[in-house]
Amino acid sequence: MGYEVCVDCRSKNRIHFVSEKSDEIYSICRKGQAPSAKKMHVESTPQKHYRAFILDADNTLFDFDRAERDALREALLAGGYESLPKDTFFRYHRINDELWKLFERGFIDQGQLGVERFRRLLAILPPPQRRTPSADPARIGDRYIEALSEKGYLRAHALPVLRCMSSKVPLLLLSNGIASVQRRRIDRSGIDMYFKEILISAEVGLAKPDPAIFALAIEKLKCAKEQILCVGDSPSSDIRGGRLSGLDTCWYAPPGSEYPAEEPSPLYAISDLRQLLDFLPPPQA
Repeated sequence: MGYEVCVDCRSKNRIHFVSEKSDEIYSICRKGQAPSAKKMHVESTPQKHYRAFILDADNTLFDFDRAERDALREALLAGGYESLPKDTFFRYHRINDELWKLFERGFIDQGQLGVERFRRLLAILPPPQRRTPSADPARIGDRYIEALSEKGYLRAHALPVLRCMSSKVPLLLLSNGIASVQRRRIDRSGIDMYFKEILISAEVGLAKPDPAIFALAIEKLKCAKEQILCVGDSPSSDIRGGRLSGLDTCWYAPPGSEYPAEEPSPLYAISDLRQLLDFLPPPQA
């Protein structure tokens, strides 16, 4: 399929948005302007089937936003914050996203990130309603990690999709998350049995989008990179890293999500994990 000019923003840089209907896709611009863009008819199967998958964890398989909100509320409550401004979670998200991007670029490590995000948040919050020794960035950060580790909430359809996919092709979980948090959440959710390998950045000394961690994933899968699809929600780590490594990439995001213009475009975009089943090899393959 060739590029076409987006009817919304006149961009020529377009993504394939796989519809839940198997016989059509949406052509969307890299800003995520779909499905208002022109609908195009394609074959009843995806353009290509894959024999192995690299899957992200947070906000791809795990409902990380829900887990983060619950853990943040518990950590701040332990720090004496019994009531919070309405925009607390928005402010935390903005701070956290900025620091994770610095981590992805190698400017800070996870230990620095874990304290700095709460130092910045507490600096803009009103004083806690209850004085407690736990009301400092390091202690609140530790309580947050502990609470987050207990919350293995999965995205809708994650378990049946993983069960089906793993019965047909090898799967590898690739995460930049904090190792202790991810291991506990993976264990609590019961998804570990579906993966051939689980790679967590802190355990291997590499992080997405570094092509080196994707090269390790490809090696573990024992599959040609042309036969692997990399799936994740983060344009800056999953999609950028996959593209730099020569992999086909698939962006997972809710409908209406905006794709950042500065990031390389994925080959596909989906909004429902069940759409991944269309990329599996046919039974006779």
